Amino acid sequence: MSDKTELVAAAQINAFLGPPAGIEFNSNLGFETGTRSSPGVYVLEMEHKHSVKKLVVNVTRSNTASGTIGALVLDEKHIQINSFEDDVATDSPFFITVERVRD
Repeated sequence: MSDKTELVAAAQINAFLGPPAGIEFNSNLGFETGTRSSPGVYVLEMEHKHSVKKLVVNVTRSNTASGTIGALVLDEKHIQINSFEDDVATDSPFFITVERVRD
């Protein structure tokens, strides 16, 4: 992390089919809640609002399964995570960090 950015949120998250399906924070800094809306789709809510244009989000799968995972900033508090394996939405544990670019 450079002196031009600051860490505002980070988490290790376990996503599971259930029952009940959902997510759990294994570690958490700066996130208020997290929900699983469908297989492979999660929305995380940060504790504080941040300018969307100043956020840098990194998300990485934390298992050995192949596939892709990505993040979409929805607004100043919400980030959507999408996880796929062989072009099919699938639940996967992941790590996420959110940094804010300083003025």
